[in-house]
Amino acid sequence: MSLPCDVLGTGRPLILLHAGIADRTMWSEHLQPLAERGFRVVAMDMPGFGEAPVSSTEDAPWREVLATMDALGIERAALVGNSFGGMVAQRVAALEPERVEALVLISSGASGIEPSQQLEDAWEAEESALADGDVEAAVQAVVKAWTLPDASQELRERIAVMQRRAFAQGEGQEDRPEGEDPLEDDLEALSHLDAPALILVGEHDMSDFQLAADALTEALPNARRVTMAGAGHLAPLEQPHEFRELLLSFLA
Repeated sequence: MSLPCDVLGTGRPLILLHAGIADRTMWSEHLQPLAERGFRVVAMDMPGFGEAPVSSTEDAPWREVLATMDALGIERAALVGNSFGGMVAQRVAALEPERVEALVLISSGASGIEPSQQLEDAWEAEESALADGDVEAAVQAVVKAWTLPDASQELRERIAVMQRRAFAQGEGQEDRPEGEDPLEDDLEALSHLDAPALILVGEHDMSDFQLAADALTEALPNARRVTMAGAGHLAPLEQPHEFRELLLSFLA
């Protein structure tokens, strides 16, 4: 399946993969500035998010990203993924490392790390509300869990809108197996990636993602870890200018 995407610019392909509480619109303010710096920017909706329906096949999202690259004629690209998008980007890199020019992981999880109580509580609040049939309570639980206490109302509502779309896509859908996970047990498969990697994590993000950043930095042969001061889990949304400058500096 070829995923819905926004494509802007010409030049080096740069693929943006959204967080699991978002969709491709989280990258909206980044498309034009990145295109103006010489990139062909592609922001994808992964299955079950934004305009992408839940997959009717057992293809994992990372394979659908690769299929979309094929459909767009992209042989090799820099991959940028936030949170869930970072998990997908890791698996693209593990499966077909020769297609990854550079890898940028923002507050991404990592295999082999047990979830903290804070993360378990976040999932439980969302799942409990959905089990009760209260979608709006689930949306608000997501917003509360994944934004900083001082986040603007505009940012909170933007995340709420994206999450409502995701819940609407998943309504009435059964979970489907996603095929083999190349990083199910550990990060060993990433050791074959020679491309440069930037591991970003927000200063105020959960401990899970701090630990994941450490593990990914160790697993990837050519990785650099950066902590973004003042940021939480969603640096591209929380600090768009600072994030973009870091990204462009890394890709230069």
